[in-house]
Amino acid sequence: MPHSFDARARTWDDDPRRRHLAESISAALERAVPLRKDMAALDYGAGTGLLTLALAARVRRVLAVDASAGMLAVLAQKARAGNVANVEILRADFAHDPLPAGPFDLVASAMTLHHVADVADLLRKFHALLAPGGHVALADLDAEDGTFHGTNAPGVHHLGFARTEFAAQLEAAGFADVRIADAVRNEKNGRAYTVFLAAARKP
Repeated sequence: MPHSFDARARTWDDDPRRRHLAESISAALERAVPLRKDMAALDYGAGTGLLTLALAARVRRVLAVDASAGMLAVLAQKARAGNVANVEILRADFAHDPLPAGPFDLVASAMTLHHVADVADLLRKFHALLAPGGHVALADLDAEDGTFHGTNAPGVHHLGFARTEFAAQLEAAGFADVRIADAVRNEKNGRAYTVFLAAARKP
């Protein structure tokens, strides 16, 4: 069945705001997590790979996971064009598909969790995928009034997240050293929305 993002995949990167958002999240991630060339990373909700390809330049390998075949096709094309050999691609939705073989040193996700119905379950799965000492770095919207996506937007389960509640969810999933910081202010429809980056470690 086609995914709701498939139709937008080919033109997704054309919007400079999306590129700026991804670049800012990548920079925030690098400030929060000590990236190393020997790391294995997983990018959940990888989309067209704006964050994936930035990570690929800093770590040993990246598994890019997304539910949209159209988005992943664009990512695969970009990786080939850039001779990026350390990116693997998996079409999956962790809500119901099996988890890939781990462990990973980093699980990252950018602007995906508000599309996930059961965030607590997903955070537990991220924890299970990580090696001891591994990191999560998760960027998403601060709590907002619903205007970011508009009314009745398909696939939107959360109107952003309150930072204190999100930190508590990470701790409940087994993470330690939870830190949440501003990543970027995202301009959309003439309004500004803040995006945070939450980083934490698996003990």
